[in-house]
Amino acid sequence: MLNCKHASQLASQAMDEKLPFWKNSMLRMHLLLCRSCTNFTQQLVFLREASRRFRNNLDFQLTDEARQRIANALKDK
Repeated sequence: MLNCKHASQLASQAMDEKLPFWKNSMLRMHLLLCRSCTNFTQQLVFLREASRRFRNNLDFQLTDEARQRIANALKDK
């Protein structure tokens, strides 16, 4: 049985590549039993779809204020 850390890693990996049958089966079994990991996986799917839609919107432009906030936040780190 997978622990949640390993399950979340596999869920993330599954977003990028097809998992081998046994890893996919173990992940699916864990997701049936663990609501937290199911929520995490659903959030991954949502974020992927949102980023794809966002990327396809070529009209999007950051405001100068937003760019400055991002630049300041990056400097602080």
